[in-house]
Amino acid sequence: MTFSSLAEMIRKNEYFLTRDVVKEIMQTPGILHYRNVTDSSLYDRINRVLYHIYKRLPHWLHQGASKNTIFSLYSEIGRQRHREGIPLEEMIQVLFLIRRGIFRCMSEQDTRGRGGLPGLTRESLTDVNLFFDHMARAVISGYLECVSARKRVMRKRRA
Repeated sequence: MTFSSLAEMIRKNEYFLTRDVVKEIMQTPGILHYRNVTDSSLYDRINRVLYHIYKRLPHWLHQGASKNTIFSLYSEIGRQRHREGIPLEEMIQVLFLIRRGIFRCMSEQDTRGRGGLPGLTRESLTDVNLFFDHMARAVISGYLECVSARKRVMRKRRA
């Protein structure tokens, strides 16, 4: 599998992937706070993640693009979600729902006989997982940064 073919598959199925992930978010019992986000905002957030994946995954994995770009982008998202009061575990669950949606789409493409993603290997799946792991670490880092800052402020107020 070439990463450009994976990126193209995500781009072509972006609408359906977004729709399916949003539907899963609304039906997953452990994801409650995202239900308070407007539908259009939720669609935009999921779509933005998919966009970053199909635009940056090939570069991130094979062309030496800076991993710091993705890290700073997603650590800021972690900080934003903290300010919105969305629990960290829900954010990570949503990232994993997006990843699962991509893998499901890959599988469907393959079983429909559309040529799927030729040469799909364990290494390719591992690389996609690493990309999501990197995003998750960044989200966690940004989120925990806000938690630490809040604790410092609370200690100062008590003193």
